[in-house]
This record gives sequence, C-alpha cells and structure tokens, in this order.
Amino acid sequence: MIGRGLIEDLERRREIEVTATSREPVHGEDQVRWVQADLTRLEECVQLVEGQDAIVHLAQPAVPLTSDGDLASEVHSNLVPALNLIAAIRIAGTCPRFVFPSSGGAVYGRGQERPFREDDRCEPANSYGLLKLTVEHYLRLASEHSQLSVVNLRIANAYGIPLPPARLQGLIGTAVSRVLEGLPVRMIGNPENVRDYVHIDDISDAVYRALSLDTACSTFNIGDGLGVSVREVIDLIEAAWGKPIERVVEAHPNAVWLPSRNVLDITLARERLGWSPQVALTEGIRRMLFGLPRA
Repeated sequence: MIGRGLIEDLERRREIEVTATSREPVHGEDQVRWVQADLTRLEECVQLVEGQDAIVHLAQPAVPLTSDGDLASEVHSNLVPALNLIAAIRIAGTCPRFVFPSSGGAVYGRGQERPFREDDRCEPANSYGLLKLTVEHYLRLASEHSQLSVVNLRIANAYGIPLPPARLQGLIGTAVSRVLEGLPVRMIGNPENVRDYVHIDDISDAVYRALSLDTACSTFNIGDGLGVSVREVIDLIEAAWGKPIERVVEAHPNAVWLPSRNVLDITLARERLGWSPQVALTEGIRRMLFGLPRA
C-alpha cells in the first residue's frame, strides 16, 4: 500500500527518475522503470542498486499478527532482502541515501500512556517488529562504515487505499472494503486499543523529504501524534458512510500481545524533516469511502 502511494506521488512530482522493482512483471507508466527482481538473490540486488542515488526499501510482506508462525521464513522473506541490498551497495560502492519505512506501531512493543519518542526503549512484541528493528540496526552499522546514509521512518498505522477484506493488517483499509461490500466490520482484539493513524499521502511526503535530508543516520516517527481507539475509528467510518455498520469482535491467538495504546511523538519530524501530517483522519476516510481522488 505504501509503495503504491509513493510511486504515484513520485510520478506526479516528475523531477525524480524512479526505478521500481517487483517479483512479477509490471508494466507501469513511462516515467517509472519497472525491474523484475528477487531481493533474496544477491546478484539481482547488485544489478538493481547500480547507478541509484537513493533507495526506498518497502519490500517486506510480513503481517504482525501472523509473523511469529514461521520464524525462519520471516527472516528469509523480510530480513534477507535488506541484508542483500546493504551487501549490494557495499559491492557497488555508490553510498546512496537509504530510506527505510520501519514500523512505529511495532518496534516500540509495549504500550504506554505518553506518545513514544524515537529515543524510547524498543521492545518488539512480535517477529514483525523485531525484524524491522534489526534492519534499522544493520543500516546504522552500514552508515557508520560510510557505505550509505540512512533515514529510518517509524510509520504509524498507514491507511488511504481499500485493502482486501480478509486481510489481518490495516484496520481502516479492510474496514472500508467490508463496508463497501456490505460485510460486517471486524474488530480484532480489544476494540478499546488506541492507535496512531497516518495517510499514505503524508507518508509519501515524509519519504520525499527524507530523500534530501543531510544526515548520516536519522530516525523519525511518522504519524499524526493523536490516539484513536479501534471502536472510534469504526464510529468515524459509520458517520462518514451515513448509515449503521454491523460490527463483530474477533479473537485471535496473538491479539493478547497487542499493546493497549501506541501513539507516536512526531516533534522530531516536524523540527528536522519540516514534515507534519496534512490529511485529517475524517477526510482520509471520506476519500476512501466515496472514491475521491488523492490530493
């Protein structure tokens, strides 16, 4: 979802030449060069990074609720690609800017009443968060060895595009899809759990700003700095839809590990990136429900 939104945003800006990668053949617009590649293969990563001034690594397919099911597989599909990219950069000797969309919702782990700051202790509660944090540390090491410069973006719960209704990640995207299809909206775990939500347009803007930041290694929280419960999110969707929405609370064996509250302090992003969220939650939901164009 974030990758799709970012590519569309960079296409509109036009001053950046974009190379995008996928495991499957993709035929995109003329201004985006699509390359079919498997990031678990080092030799393909070497070819991919050659000549690139900046890299945004979004190829991580894990879902937090199921990431602990097959730990070795999670490492292969979510850690190995990042390590291959770092190794390929070392081989190429190009020292690009590396922007890594990490997870503000997973790396901190435990819940706490005040918003998380970037210097708070990280204690991931699942493999998804642990691997995100591990990639951050490998990138930090690579930056210390002058192999690349890195900006880690710890992104809150992203939304902005309707998602498959059976998906276990992306509350707003899946809820909107279920509303549009006339299905009950699922609330997995405690409906009173509080989260931070950020629109993909705002995420794309943060990535764009990170591409030109003068830094060796920086980490920023990217969210709206506000907390909204799962129940309140569904209330907002219902209000925008204009008619009652059927709701069901679903149990999941790993939902017990979900923190009760996860909100991000975005002060550092405002001060150093010059970034702040522009899309209000109510407006973002309305756009999704009624197919309104992105700004």
